Amino acid sequence: MEIGTWKSMAGMDETYRQAREYGLETNLAELEAFGFTVIPPDKTGAPRDFAARLLDRVVEIAADENAGAVELEKHNATKPADGRQLFNLLRRDPLFVETMMNPVTRIMGAYMMGQSFRLSSMVAFYKPGPARSTPMHTDSVGVPTPLPAYSSICNISWVLSDYTVENGTFGMVPGSHRWCRHPVATEQPGFIGGALEEGLCVPVCAEPGSLIVFTGNTWHCTYPKTTDAARAHVVVAFCRNYVFPAERYDDMPDDEVARYGPEFARIIGREAWQGYRAEGPKLERLLAVRPAYQSQHG
Repeated sequence: MEIGTWKSMAGMDETYRQAREYGLETNLAELEAFGFTVIPPDKTGAPRDFAARLLDRVVEIAADENAGAVELEKHNATKPADGRQLFNLLRRDPLFVETMMNPVTRIMGAYMMGQSFRLSSMVAFYKPGPARSTPMHTDSVGVPTPLPAYSSICNISWVLSDYTVENGTFGMVPGSHRWCRHPVATEQPGFIGGALEEGLCVPVCAEPGSLIVFTGNTWHCTYPKTTDAARAHVVVAFCRNYVFPAERYDDMPDDEVARYGPEFARIIGREAWQGYRAEGPKLERLLAVRPAYQSQHG
């Protein structure tokens, strides 16, 4: 059907129109039905070598960075995810800005988090060798059960290596985004010899350059990684405008922000209405997010 400009949709009509142009309608349907979807490389609109260049940069940063200076690395045996985690990537290379500002990344973010979506964090996960599994969890960190029917955060992961069961890919529980709760200890998957016991969890396999996209309510884990091959992905985590983002970008130079344009500035929080003191919020910023409140997507 023809999509009009409908005031009742608070901008979601335009997001859906863009999704149709990029051939993402099936992916949106999978998100609604299963809580996750995989967008193949040829639908991301990124250059053919983009994933390879991104992987090279992740490997370089991991080699150059002092792991001991990263707080999580001090708890290597007990941190949830094995391997290296690299934070605050937006400041490290224009490639990561491209990762966030990619049209398909933003379409999926706007669909899940509403037109006023914000960047919560950008994190690279890098596992150069065998690694243990990551426990089953949701990304709705700090949100108590029952979770809202709509997620407060979403995960858009750029896959940079072959994601197979042996290489420690994601495990997802289809439909779990509708359960509106976190998994409990007795619902953790069992792994035997690197293979998952038959149960609710299914592997989500993808080739380099793909996007694995899922909601903050979707239950997910990772399989044990049994190979020596590198496994890496970069997570672009968007949140709703009222969520306190995980990373701060207030130290990014104004000229650098201006170079990437007003949409970039909005996504990193430069136009946020929160953070005022006695002077109160800026009215134009407050009004900019009001239409989102009139839609279940906002």
